[in-house]
Amino acid sequence: MTQQTSVSAAIVAASDNVDSVATTDTSSIDTTRDATQGSRRRFLRHAAVAGGALATGLGAPAVLSQTKAPIRIGILNSFTGVVAPSAETNWNGMQLYFDSIGWTIAGRKIELIREDDQTNPQVGLQKARKFVDSDHVDLICGPQGSNVAMAMLNYIKQTKTFLVVSGAGIDPITWERIPYMFRTSLSVYQLCHPMGEWMYANVAKEIVLTATDYVGGRDVLRSFKEAYVAKGGKILKEIYPPMASADYSVYLTEIRAINPSAVYAFFPGTDSVRFIQQFAEQGLKAKTRIGGFAGLADPSTFEAQGKSALGVLSSTHYTDTLDNPENKKFVADYLARYKSYPDSYSDYGFVAARVIAEAIKATDGDTSNKDRLSEAMAKVSFNAPRGPFRFDPVTHNPIQDIHVVEAQDVGGRTANKVLATIHEVRDPGVKPAA
Repeated sequence: MTQQTSVSAAIVAASDNVDSVATTDTSSIDTTRDATQGSRRRFLRHAAVAGGALATGLGAPAVLSQTKAPIRIGILNSFTGVVAPSAETNWNGMQLYFDSIGWTIAGRKIELIREDDQTNPQVGLQKARKFVDSDHVDLICGPQGSNVAMAMLNYIKQTKTFLVVSGAGIDPITWERIPYMFRTSLSVYQLCHPMGEWMYANVAKEIVLTATDYVGGRDVLRSFKEAYVAKGGKILKEIYPPMASADYSVYLTEIRAINPSAVYAFFPGTDSVRFIQQFAEQGLKAKTRIGGFAGLADPSTFEAQGKSALGVLSSTHYTDTLDNPENKKFVADYLARYKSYPDSYSDYGFVAARVIAEAIKATDGDTSNKDRLSEAMAKVSFNAPRGPFRFDPVTHNPIQDIHVVEAQDVGGRTANKVLATIHEVRDPGVKPAA
């Protein structure tokens, strides 16, 4: 009786000290204390396993199968700076999916370790190393910034780290063919090529291009231009304001002097808010049609942009007005939890979380065999809020529908309504000729 009593106490102690869900922002937590607490939790888990075996007479392996270590996922995104709003809605979407499965995959609890890359390539690389060397994560998910993603690639290849890209869209990611890297968001090609062709056919034969001056912005304009010019379109000017510009008047004055029929633009986060507001304030909206990359005008920017967002065209993989059962549930659940409509980045996070869960479930919770996990992830296929989702087995990039949308007044709120859909767009994953 004495032995059984002490065993029961060990099990209770373990259950009281093991978090069912651990979500960590290491920027505000002392890592030494975290490591100490982690060791204590591991000790208590092992005590509970041994005690359970003695009390029930079961063999240790049977009990061990029910007490697996948490799945540790390093979440890397730009939680401060220009793209912070997009990083937060990405994070929201991911948490919403993990909520729906009880923060458990194949009997293993999910632990998220959140880090801010500040949209800085060197900071992002440093955080990736921390995930691998100190946190010993099972995989990394993120980042949003394409400049950060490119800075990480060599390290990811050298260390054979499993990476799920849940944001960065730069095309060269699909050229790398890294066996343990998958992208659940989209590539620049997938949005820019259909939009380049659509704008040539439906909006203007001559156009001005403008984007935030960083690797993501330049890749967007390169890809759009490639498709637009191939159809016969003429590029009148390319303009690249620096990131986090407060005043776009000098660039808008240049656009007004050119007097184009249309402008195609890429500005992330708060840059898009200021550019669209000032574009309207300077009187350009009245005579120049503006279209752009996903996020130029969407739920994360509508409130700040106000009426200036109305009429803005963009291409996207997701809008909350999509008419399918998965999206209707997603919008309802997101509204209930966050009191706002989901945007394309919310869908990024939600889909990334489901892809991770489906792949790990297919391996019975085993994340140690990366070849097996990669094979399982390549086969993941489901109907997402954005529509049918599956991977290209060669590039590990999604094959998915792309929509041309317009910001309109929908029942008293601004929302992106679908004007055209291009089905099952696949990035060829081939570097274009110089």
